[in-house]
Amino acid sequence: MREDFKISYSRVNTYLFCPQKYKLVYLDNLKGAQTADMAFGLSIHKTLECFHSQGVGSFEALIDCYNANWVADGFQTPQDVYSYYERGKEMLKNYFSSFENSDSKVLFSEKKFDANIGKYRFIGIIDRVDIYPDKTKELIDYKTHATVWTQERLDSDMQLSFYAYACKNVLGFVPDKICAYFLSENKKVYTSRTQTQMEEAINEAIEVAELIATEDFSPDTTKCAMCDFKNKCKYSGSKEEEK
Repeated sequence: MREDFKISYSRVNTYLFCPQKYKLVYLDNLKGAQTADMAFGLSIHKTLECFHSQGVGSFEALIDCYNANWVADGFQTPQDVYSYYERGKEMLKNYFSSFENSDSKVLFSEKKFDANIGKYRFIGIIDRVDIYPDKTKELIDYKTHATVWTQERLDSDMQLSFYAYACKNVLGFVPDKICAYFLSENKKVYTSRTQTQMEEAINEAIEVAELIATEDFSPDTTKCAMCDFKNKCKYSGSKEEEK
């Protein structure tokens, strides 16, 4: 029986997508091919972590962080590299303008948490928490997607449920505001989480942990076409057509 399962958004989300994919990633340690979007998202997250770790800085300092943390893997052509890089530079320009004009201060940036939920560890990294002059606190999750999510999708996002739970039960405060920051549009979209919603997300994660403990890795072959392991998985229904 496996009891070393760590509850995190990426682990739970991977299992819910396909239990066999979870096995390939977290037990067999297979690596999927990095895409341009993945490299870009990682570049932006590492850039903002670098920038905010320095305290208040200039736009030039932000771009220095960008250049130092640019991830070049995953692009198909030099033109793709240039296009994504310039997109990111414009994104960061808009981000800095909004940040510079905000009356909030960064309380936490890339804040790690590690706690126990029953017999399982609950881990994650919160992108940012801001505090305003009136002492209200805002939980912020960066999104580098090209399009802004619908309110319905954001309201049901498990990742934000996990992070809201972590703020309250691990870091010791209830976020007054919860938002996804869609950097491509320089737009914050707000949501909320009730105690019931947070508990439902955690209970679902514990149920996933229990399934993993029984080594239930039954493949969901309806998602093979969308899976980046379709050429490595023996259960893949898309393997032949990809050859």
